[in-house]
Amino acid sequence: MKATLTLLALTACALLLSGCADSPPTYDQVRAETNDVLKQVADLVPDPKEIVPNETFEPYGCGEDLTFGTSRGSFYTGQWEVYVDDSFDIPSFIDRFPDAVGDVWRAHDLGVPVNFAQIYMVRDSPRMSLGISERTINGRKAIDLLAISRCGTLSEDQRP
Repeated sequence: MKATLTLLALTACALLLSGCADSPPTYDQVRAETNDVLKQVADLVPDPKEIVPNETFEPYGCGEDLTFGTSRGSFYTGQWEVYVDDSFDIPSFIDRFPDAVGDVWRAHDLGVPVNFAQIYMVRDSPRMSLGISERTINGRKAIDLLAISRCGTLSEDQRP
């Protein structure tokens, strides 16, 4: 339940924080930016690891009432699970993460108390949010990465 609330809070904050430019990039560009960030974070996790991208998210409109948005375009949600060895110290990894990425990202307190290690980061340019959480998925120790892009325009063939 707390994980679901955290995911909802992350999404709401990202949507509130992410502004769509007058001439947004394409959806493919923001998807590539987001997946690049997820790869960079996953690369910081030492071996042995297994990276499993979640490809089930559909584009979500930036102008939808739920997102309090008034802008055109859609944002991309990228989620990767990075399975790690049982001896890997995920809370320490998360604690050190802000120093590893420098001033480009800043930590943002969501104000949602949880009983697992997590951090929520925001990058201003190009705009993106990133959640990193300690998880146990199907009995396996994992780091859950959830990134939400800035808005991008969908091509005709990507529109519902």
